[in-house]
Amino acid sequence: MHTKDKYPIQIYVKENVVNNDLVYSYTFNKNVLLFKWLLDLQYLKFDKVLKLLYSDAKIEILERIEIASKGKIKFNKFHIQKPYVTESQNNVAVTMPRIVIPKHDIKIKILVKTAVYESKNYFILNTDHINDCKRIFENSNFVTYNRRLSAFLIPQEENLLLKTIQITKGKAYLLLNNHVKLNSLFLQSYFWRQLYNTDIEPPVSYLKHLKSNKYSANTIHNYYNNFMLFMYYCKTQNLDLDTIETDKVNDLVIKISTSNCYSTSSTHQLINAVLYYYKKILMKQAFKNEIIRPQKEYILPKVLSKEEVESILHACHNLKHKTMLSLIYSCGLRSGEVISLKVSNINSKRNVIEIKQAKGFKDRTVMLSEKILLLLRAYYTAYKPRNYLFEGQYGDEYTATSLRSVFKDACKKANIKNQPTLHWLRHSFATHLLEGGTDLRYIQQLLGHASSKTTEIYTHVSTKNISQIKSPFDSLNI
Repeated sequence: MHTKDKYPIQIYVKENVVNNDLVYSYTFNKNVLLFKWLLDLQYLKFDKVLKLLYSDAKIEILERIEIASKGKIKFNKFHIQKPYVTESQNNVAVTMPRIVIPKHDIKIKILVKTAVYESKNYFILNTDHINDCKRIFENSNFVTYNRRLSAFLIPQEENLLLKTIQITKGKAYLLLNNHVKLNSLFLQSYFWRQLYNTDIEPPVSYLKHLKSNKYSANTIHNYYNNFMLFMYYCKTQNLDLDTIETDKVNDLVIKISTSNCYSTSSTHQLINAVLYYYKKILMKQAFKNEIIRPQKEYILPKVLSKEEVESILHACHNLKHKTMLSLIYSCGLRSGEVISLKVSNINSKRNVIEIKQAKGFKDRTVMLSEKILLLLRAYYTAYKPRNYLFEGQYGDEYTATSLRSVFKDACKKANIKNQPTLHWLRHSFATHLLEGGTDLRYIQQLLGHASSKTTEIYTHVSTKNISQIKSPFDSLNI
């Protein structure tokens, strides 16, 4: 394999569906030589319609490709689940099938945006499959095609968008653009399950209860998907959801998590979603103490050195991007907190930043450093944000996906090889403060931790005292 890259090329592997078959799809930065080399291998195929490079969903194929590349390819397998392998009575390896909800094989994608056209508010549907969509919408009296915009228009009413997604289910896949915010959680749930080829849907009471408790959109989405999977598996086993005994629920949760190779964290999310139904909706409190949870691993947070943080920020040449990453490190913010910041949250007179309704719906105040204030003033002069401090394309919130992409590119330019995530900047902030002598109670307040035990984990990461301990090896005469 011939390539100009000095370091192994990273290829991202995801599970996908082609012609109703589970496959592995491959994505990587544009590299013509690599693409041609991969196509020459007997394992891979390329679908010109889907623009998808894929192979059979077999781990051994990845291993063979890595061997053939002689170490020049490295697969990122984070988005695939390894099959759970057990042994039969005859000591023969048996692969347990994953427990998943079957999905439609949909090739038509439609992007939903909002816009004002001729003084009226519309949902605008953009797609590359206009003729196919004309056939899908031909019997609807509220979807119109606009030649000038080369898009379909719907009056901006959520009940009409609900009808649209009901019409397209199984035929086209609707994606909400980042700036589109839906008021109806019921409508949002249709977007979550539109790919599923099943008539199962969690009770409306489940959604309403989650919303009334003010869970975040991400938490509700996770609960919803996990509970749908549990409901689907119950149906395949001909079990009545409301009358299942606790020990049977335990068996089902273990079966799902084991066959899908869930991590401890993912298993806890599944249990939380299931327990919520039995405890909060059916009011069966006994389930709380009778469901068995796996013990959580004790994992220390990952931390960057000050030199690495500095090199990442130096590698970020876009002023807006640099300001966002700098704010995360200088204040220990979560990614969601920095993108939800508003101009009014910056209090330069008191040298503080006000974080509103963060995790757990809590407000807190963090310091505003002198260097960050200078950077913010330069950024404000250049971009002149009106509402959100960091605006997206439509004047709405900047997206978390874009911010992660910014950080990833900066790390690549800075030659940081251990693939850090955005949250490492927050961990690094806390650890560097602790190493600088800041009291743990202040760090807890700055991070917004409800419990001091959460913050105490940074004492195990800090090398301030550990690095000063003399190893007994140093006293040996060798």
